[in-house]
Amino acid sequence: MILESHGDACRLGYLRLIACLLEDGSQKSFDFLASILYDMLRNLEFYEPLTQKPTGLITRYVNARNYVTLAAEMGFIDRASQTIGEFGKIYLCLDSADKFREFVEGRSIPSLNDLIALNDAEKFFFLWILLNRDYPMIQHVLRWVIDRKSFTRQEAMNQIMEEFYPNSLRKVLSTLDGRRKEQIIREIEEAEGFRKRRLQMDDKVSWIKSSQYAKYRHIAPPRLEWLVDCGILKRVGRGKYEIRESYLKLRTEVLKLTSLKPAKLDNYFFGEFVKLFSKDFSAANRYEILKTMIEVYERLRTLFGDEVNLSTLECSTIMVLMERGKFADLKTIHSSFNSLALKFPDKIYVIPGREKNMNIAYINVEEIEV
Repeated sequence: MILESHGDACRLGYLRLIACLLEDGSQKSFDFLASILYDMLRNLEFYEPLTQKPTGLITRYVNARNYVTLAAEMGFIDRASQTIGEFGKIYLCLDSADKFREFVEGRSIPSLNDLIALNDAEKFFFLWILLNRDYPMIQHVLRWVIDRKSFTRQEAMNQIMEEFYPNSLRKVLSTLDGRRKEQIIREIEEAEGFRKRRLQMDDKVSWIKSSQYAKYRHIAPPRLEWLVDCGILKRVGRGKYEIRESYLKLRTEVLKLTSLKPAKLDNYFFGEFVKLFSKDFSAANRYEILKTMIEVYERLRTLFGDEVNLSTLECSTIMVLMERGKFADLKTIHSSFNSLALKFPDKIYVIPGREKNMNIAYINVEEIEV
């Protein structure tokens, strides 16, 4: 679960830039990384006219610092080493990373839309991350919004903070220890009294000025905006949201998605779930699948070393194909890998990984001809 979030860190697209800033593999403190990010953005000229200013823009150093914190919470940064994290590495294997590399290297100037808008593959990528990293909080939120269909920001804030937040903290408590566990126990005790204290507020002005409202604002609204970025919610007025029609039709499938723990997520998410959107793409043929898979493998090996997780390879291949207007589900991708392994048994093989249920893929790309 994402335990530290900030009200102004709600545009997922900025995390792509943070991944590119860490691509060199060097250690960067959070403060240093935030200063680089802010310096890159503060003098940027935006060429696309906007009818309204999006929320969550980086306009101050503190905004940039909050995005760096979010990047760590979402696995784009490894907290222990202060280098690029697992999901940051996976992002760098997508085609869209190229335009942010160009910005980091000073070879292009992106528009505001480039910085915050996600392509279809990136929407799935970030939803996948949220379901992994914000479990079980985002699952509660998804179930609620799909049932409500439309709601106000304040309704969502109250529901999230007074029901989902304490419940989610209780669920993750067993995974924590030491000082962090003690802190969460105190947080749960405080959260259990949120509703009562809110109802005791004399008026709306007192409520908005309260420290409890500030906590609500930092935790609940960013999650709504993340779902906007992922294409699940849309804003329909000041402080109002609706489920997008495409997701409203998939209520059963979304509820299934929210019932799965992260360890059981990938097969359904990259299998049955993404297949529901396959009509937006043309079917990838075997040659396109294998060519893309080998290309993605080379990118992953550069970032992860020789131990390339087979599941990561297959899921990343699906997303890169989507960026190229093509589609293949997990079953098809896996079948294609197996067929190539049978054809080149001494050049392609899988070995058990060090972690449970993890397989390492090895491909001698220099000697493979698809």
